[in-house]
Amino acid sequence: MDLASIESFSLNYKLFYAINHRRHPLLDIFYLYFYRLGKGSFGVFVGVLFFLFWKESFIKYLLVMLFQALVVKALKYTVRAKRPASLLSEVYLLEDLRLKSFPSGDASMSMAIALCLYGHVPVVLIVLYPLLIGYGRVYMGAHFPLDVLVGFAIGALCFFVVSLYF
Repeated sequence: MDLASIESFSLNYKLFYAINHRRHPLLDIFYLYFYRLGKGSFGVFVGVLFFLFWKESFIKYLLVMLFQALVVKALKYTVRAKRPASLLSEVYLLEDLRLKSFPSGDASMSMAIALCLYGHVPVVLIVLYPLLIGYGRVYMGAHFPLDVLVGFAIGALCFFVVSLYF
């Protein structure tokens, strides 16, 4: 299996269709706005919150965000996996996409943010935030489930590696 076809297995495709084809107009509207909380601008906003309210964790937050972003970009440019709409038919796509599919940078960032926020916000938000972002990436047609799972793993791993030193 070459790296570009890392996502090409039936369970990944079946899970993608199960999520992407379970449509609801309210979810469409919700994700047209909520998905923005998985983008870099939201990471900057959270960084400002860390700087203003949790200064003792600010440098750790910055290092986690930089580390996970570098790992994600390196994998995207190394693996060069195609987006679901390039490989499958009948994909419901709710946003314009750039770059490659594997891994999900939004999932990685959301997991890293959630873990950095542990102890600062209610645990329910820490659990719901990355789950909603990850589900939304597949629902919106941007990523395969494997992209999201690997993104979550990268965000968590980067957090724990940085935590060893801070």
